[in-house]
This record gives sequence, C-alpha cells and structure tokens, in this order.
Amino acid sequence: MGIWIRLLFKLLLGMLLLLFFSCRTKEFASDGYFTGDVDKYFNEKEAVNIWVYRAFQPRETGQSGLRTTSYYPLDTRMMKMVGLGKNGDKVMFSVVPENRPKYNMVVVKHRKRPFKVEGFEEKFYEKAPYYIKDFSNEDMIIKHVYIPYGNKESISMLFYALKIEDNNRDKALDRFNYLAGINAKELKEEVQYKSTWQIFDCEENQRMDWTIQPNLELMKGRKKIYLKVFDIYGPNKTISYFKLIKKGEEGEIKLKLCPNDYVMEYYDEEEKLLERKEFRVGGQ
Repeated sequence: MGIWIRLLFKLLLGMLLLLFFSCRTKEFASDGYFTGDVDKYFNEKEAVNIWVYRAFQPRETGQSGLRTTSYYPLDTRMMKMVGLGKNGDKVMFSVVPENRPKYNMVVVKHRKRPFKVEGFEEKFYEKAPYYIKDFSNEDMIIKHVYIPYGNKESISMLFYALKIEDNNRDKALDRFNYLAGINAKELKEEVQYKSTWQIFDCEENQRMDWTIQPNLELMKGRKKIYLKVFDIYGPNKTISYFKLIKKGEEGEIKLKLCPNDYVMEYYDEEEKLLERKEFRVGGQ
C-alpha cells in the first residue's frame, strides 16, 4: 500500500510542477543589453538588434525606463490577452518612456515560426512586411505587431496605453508604429547580428581610418565594459560610436570616423564612468 501512496504522491507532484512551469511568468532573454545614448537594444545570444528611442533609459525599478529583467505591473496580463508568452518565447525587454506621452512596450522573440496571423492586418514599411492586430477597448489602445524575418525567425511588439495619452501632441501610437516599421525593415535587410552601433555626419569619402586600443586595465574584475565615442561640438557632444567589449575581446578596434574632435568614454555595466580621453581626427 505504501508503494502506491508514494507513486500517487510523485504523480501529483509531477502534475503540480508541470502546471507551475506552464503557467509561470515568461523569462527574459539572457545576454541582452541596452545603454543610454544609443537607440538600439542588443542581444548576441538571440542574434537580434532592435531599434528603440534614444530617450529611453536603462532602469529596472521605478515608473519608467527600459527593463531587461523585470516586468511592469500590467505586462504579463496584456501579454496573455494578445497571445504572447508561449513556451520557449523570450522577452527581450519592457519599456516605459521617460517623458510624455506615456505608454508600455514589450518585445518578445518567438521560439519558432509559423505564428498564426489570422485576424492580423498586413502592412509594409519600405517593402518590409509586418502584421498588426488591434485589441483596444474603450479605455486603452492595445496593439500587437508581429514581424517575421530570416528563415524561421520572428519577434512580436506589444503596445498598450491609456487613450488619453494618444491625445497629446506627440501621438503615443504614432511612435510605436514608427518603431514597428523600422524594425521590420532592419530585420529584413540585416542578415547578421551587429555588436556595434555607429552614425556619421559626413560623406563616405571624408571618413578616415582610426584605431582604438582599449585599456586592458579596465577589464580587471569585469566581464564587460561599454565603449562610447562622442563627437564634440563646442560645449555639446553627440554619440558617434558604441561597442560592448567583453572579456577576451580587448584587441584593437578599427573603425572610420569623420574629421572632428572626439571624447572616448568607458563605462561599467552600472553606467559608471571608468575613463575619459579626448582626441582629434584629421586637421592639425
């Protein structure tokens, strides 16, 4: 009799564990990172770059910011409403902008395709396809955008906001729609993951070769650091180049820069400034 009781107990325990793991909150993807000043989220493990707004700030607590490890209060409820959070899906990040209009956005990378798009409206941004479905109610705007790319890859972008936020001069939904479009375009065109970010303010024939030798002392006791290169314009500076440097990748960095004055800054994972150097490219 004791054997049957033990078997029954194990069966019940197994059923409870299965229920727990099937209903638990979806995990965030590991190895994702985002830093202030740069309008992209990076995830090397998932091989995906996602455009965001530069005004977003990395912050895991509080009422705003881009989170890579924790949800905002309504995120999981809204994800369930639109059908996100299947087994194997990975949440890239959840974000609320710093300033108005306020809205929530959650980005999920799907485990596999195909994703059922019945009831979705097909749209195109510069010939890049994506799909959108409206789940709005009388109080809230709720949108689910699905973006297929590559051979079998895809992401979803969830947007939700109080309708009053969309009455502001800067329409909340317009901002989301723009991000949906440019991400569809980049995911269609960029076949390889990029670990760097750069913009130029000069023509290609004016750009000059430049080499940066990272300070190896900064890597002691750290797994990674952030390198940011800023253009200097009088009292102002604007970011020109960004790279995450991981342990074992401290070799020289070859890039092109426009003729100008620059400042190079290194940060740790908590965005603490570690070192700052000024240099000039071109001219005297």
